Amino acid sequence: MLDAQALEGAVTALLIARRDHRALERLPAASAPDSIEDAYLIQEAFARACGSALRGYKVGAASVQSQRFVGVSEPFAGHIYGETCFESPAVISAARFFTIGVEAEFTFQLGRDLPSRGTPYSRAEVADAVAAVVPSIEICDTRLANWKAAGVAQMVADNGFHGGMVLAGGVTDWRRLDLAAHEVTLRIDGVLRGSGTGRLVLGHPLDSLAWLASDLSRRGRSLQAGDIVAAGTCTGLHNVGAPADVVADFGPFGDVRMTVVA
Repeated sequence: MLDAQALEGAVTALLIARRDHRALERLPAASAPDSIEDAYLIQEAFARACGSALRGYKVGAASVQSQRFVGVSEPFAGHIYGETCFESPAVISAARFFTIGVEAEFTFQLGRDLPSRGTPYSRAEVADAVAAVVPSIEICDTRLANWKAAGVAQMVADNGFHGGMVLAGGVTDWRRLDLAAHEVTLRIDGVLRGSGTGRLVLGHPLDSLAWLASDLSRRGRSLQAGDIVAAGTCTGLHNVGAPADVVADFGPFGDVRMTVVA
């Protein structure tokens, strides 16, 4: 486990990378996480130090394809900050990010707490806490110049490849639709780049929410009413440059739009 000095070194490196918009080769050797648990310690320490309000969480590697790409056997979590949440249709400056990958995802807005406890949460339990389903595009980004070379633990420490969220209006009568069978498409500059259903997300997007609530509980943390949780990609990860127009179509749930500019 990282000590206080090592945590401070990792957080300082990440804060400077954001402030100066300069990519890191890797975290300082004395501060590099040896495990996902160390990575989460860095995430939490960064959240306390960065001064940004926490809006919720993202679940990464929630599909078999994503796990193979990253090189993990289970999902991981990251923080979502209010200052990097944008309302659809959004205009996104590429200069604000190091790299821009886009994923179409179901995001859940919670209407009540899911407190820390000793037993895992079920799909039914977390479904009862969902106030709305929010169609979204996750902006995937990393401060690491080569995250594969740095390793998965450092990527997770750097907030799990998360850069921001573009959010559409929430749908409160979402229970009338089968999220697992629901198809989502992603188009970039009018060209279909990805499609899939909610079943790609751990079998059901609500199972991703249950995984997160249980994993946070294991770490002594809770989800609170008003939090949002991005469940994981239905369409795969696709990199974009500027200029680009991105549209994620969630059918009856509506669409999410973002324009990337230089």
